[in-house]
Amino acid sequence: MTRSTGLTSTATYETLDISVVDPGVAVLTLNRPGKLNAINLKMMMELREALRALDEDRAAKVIVLRGAGRAFCAGADLDWSAELGVEGRVESNRLGQKTFNAMEQMETPIIAAVHGYCLGGGLEFALAADFILCSANAQLGLPEITLSADPPVRPKITEDGDPDQPEFGGQAPGWGGPKRLPQRVGKARAMQMILTGERVPADRALRIGLANEVYADEEFEDRVMEMATRIAHMNRYNLRLNKELLHAGYDMLEPHPR
Repeated sequence: MTRSTGLTSTATYETLDISVVDPGVAVLTLNRPGKLNAINLKMMMELREALRALDEDRAAKVIVLRGAGRAFCAGADLDWSAELGVEGRVESNRLGQKTFNAMEQMETPIIAAVHGYCLGGGLEFALAADFILCSANAQLGLPEITLSADPPVRPKITEDGDPDQPEFGGQAPGWGGPKRLPQRVGKARAMQMILTGERVPADRALRIGLANEVYADEEFEDRVMEMATRIAHMNRYNLRLNKELLHAGYDMLEPHPR
């Protein structure tokens, strides 16, 4: 459910928790801890609605994304995939792409606060944020290719078959990973991560540019909020302007008229 203290929106959600902390830090928590916050259709639709509302809410100057329980997000819920036919899987990819593309274009700065597992669609979700901060226990990766691999690489969760593997053709990360990961770590490292499906620990994620900072587990939440609070102290218009300049790749040559 949503705690909307300080927010204009009073919407409630089944899979998300949203709160605001002075001076304007909105914390959006994926709240399916029993499923390691795996993204199902309900969560995806609620993310679309919640992110759009937060971007329009003047009380939210910066957004922190986090996961409840022991993981940030383990990826797409395979139970959702198993329910889909061929057309449904294509549409689920498009839905995720549209959601994360819209998130990437938001004016409000977004921080992904990653602890525990951040895999598959979970990493693609984090990559659509402006930057990633990690707890020391974080593991990040795009393991989709391993789901239909030969033993012993194939994980136990798909030992009876991968619901996303088509009879003909192939599968790959479908929510923007092949586009955004190379932008963070370079093409060659992204190629290695995707072709091996490896899990990258937090310290290596920092070295290769996937994470901006890594904090000890016991101080992780405090340090994330410390950075978010510093950002929230900035002028809201200046935050949005500077984010736009960085995304667009141009300089502001003249100040805006009064």
